[in-house]
Amino acid sequence: MSSEHNEHDDHKGGQEHDDQFVRVSVSTTAGFYPAEGFDRLPVNQKVEVQLQKAQHKLGIKDTTGWIATVTLATGKKQIDPAKSYRENGLTGNVEIDWGPSEGGGG
Repeated sequence: MSSEHNEHDDHKGGQEHDDQFVRVSVSTTAGFYPAEGFDRLPVNQKVEVQLQKAQHKLGIKDTTGWIATVTLATGKKQIDPAKSYRENGLTGNVEIDWGPSEGGGG
């Protein structure tokens, strides 16, 4: 039974409930939010909450038509800011690229 206790003890090393949180960094054309590192946020929080904080802190006036993407091992994936990190399938360290869609031109 000691192995069960060891496994339980391992989870008390400051990482308790880490599956309930993500660490988030937002990259925009105006800079990074937070300026350094990541913010620790609940996995059930909507992505748009952090994007709004980034917009305010970085002084971005208009985000009309902007998209949020993350880069995964399989490539770039657009995420839905109206959904939570969990609903978007995001875990661990999440680096969000947020800016105008690259699909323009003409």
